[in-house]
Amino acid sequence: MHISFSQLARGGFYLLALFLFCLSYWIHRYFGDPDIGQIAYHLQFGVELVRSSDPVFTRRFIRWCVLAPLLFLALLWLAESRLPAAGAPWLRRLHRFFPQLLLAAAALFWLCDLSALKYAGARFGPDYFGAHYVRPDPAALKAKAPKNLILIYVESLEAGYADRAAFGRDLLAPLGGLRAASFPVYAQAPGTGWTIAAMVATQCGVPLERVTLFDGNTQGQVMDSFLKRAVCLPDLLAAQGYRNVFLGGASTGFAGKDKFLRQHHYHEILGREEWLRQGAAAGAMNGWGLNDADLFRQARRKLGELAASRQRFNLTLLTSDMHEPGNYLSPDCARQGFAAFAGVVACTAREAAAFVEHVRQSGLMESTSIVIVGDHLARKNPLSARLERQARRSIFNAFIAREAPRPNREQLLHFDLLPTILEFSGFEVPQGRLGLGYSGFGVHEDRPPPGRLRDMERDLLNRSGEYLALWSDAGL
Repeated sequence: MHISFSQLARGGFYLLALFLFCLSYWIHRYFGDPDIGQIAYHLQFGVELVRSSDPVFTRRFIRWCVLAPLLFLALLWLAESRLPAAGAPWLRRLHRFFPQLLLAAAALFWLCDLSALKYAGARFGPDYFGAHYVRPDPAALKAKAPKNLILIYVESLEAGYADRAAFGRDLLAPLGGLRAASFPVYAQAPGTGWTIAAMVATQCGVPLERVTLFDGNTQGQVMDSFLKRAVCLPDLLAAQGYRNVFLGGASTGFAGKDKFLRQHHYHEILGREEWLRQGAAAGAMNGWGLNDADLFRQARRKLGELAASRQRFNLTLLTSDMHEPGNYLSPDCARQGFAAFAGVVACTAREAAAFVEHVRQSGLMESTSIVIVGDHLARKNPLSARLERQARRSIFNAFIAREAPRPNREQLLHFDLLPTILEFSGFEVPQGRLGLGYSGFGVHEDRPPPGRLRDMERDLLNRSGEYLALWSDAGL
């Protein structure tokens, strides 16, 4: 059968339009509502992103973004073959240009769905970042009574999981009994809503933006010097003689975590590939890597090594069991009677609380500060609909010490973690300001201005020469 060029072009228009609609469905079904900046940031990692993520995402992408468009295209061709050749002139013209109209509709839908026009307009908005950024100065940081730091990022951990009315029980009960200081509202600002962005925001006091989205720079080319000009928490601690160690369940190569960690003075970085080389069984891992129970076991061992070294340390953990697509119930949790995704949340909470108790029993609380935070608000999971119905969503946070200070306000943002963690760990931060953050502890003359989050939502991701300079290799 001979197929003309016009038929091929018609089929191509149809297929591209169907792909855009199906891709949008796939993204929202399995990831919630990511913005165009987040999508563009991850796409630059290409094959590495596929290799280091849960294979279930690849299978679902093939199902919804390859097979589904082809099926819909076949149905369209079948429907067109049954249309009568005759008909009203306007109907014939509509049929002739329908593929182009469908593609235009799909493109317009994408632009609106992902707020692309907002990002395009951000190039011309006021430079919020440049007006508010306070560059950390290692020489200005004063050590009053520095302590070891244990920083635990729990994937997608929201305070709302403690709501008995929503979930029938307090899923975070073990964490609630830790006698910790916490902020009632830990809100999510722009440029912080996924794991690597949350790590950058909390440790460097800056959002994570794909600088190439509306710029001439190429972020991929400078990714090996990931925010090289930024001064971050591990940089400051290393300058004070700390050893920085990162333990994560997932591949450290996912979304550039390894590049960020190496660039900013993490001396030891362990993730999925390293656990496999050390003898962990691939069959016992979840789709991302080491499950949370095994990660905390490894953390206990590493904590013993660090404590024995007599060198001050920062031990950073990143869990993975609560990552989308969800239901990564570890064998340990299943044996303890936990089930479904509510069981994953409750079991991870128990594992984190048990680790804190291990630190206490080891006699390290006198010299150690522990911070447990969700990395960001929960994304698509079997319980996310219940969280979305809550009047106020907040990321879980707990600051645990022998004598935890009282918070100086209710609201915390990701950027505030940098000065807050430092002051919590025994350092004096000038005016309590670092990056875009304000310390949540102590008495400081500088306070977060009213409406800060609202202003950030409007202007933070606008183009900023000062932000772009943090990525620049010029003069290095």
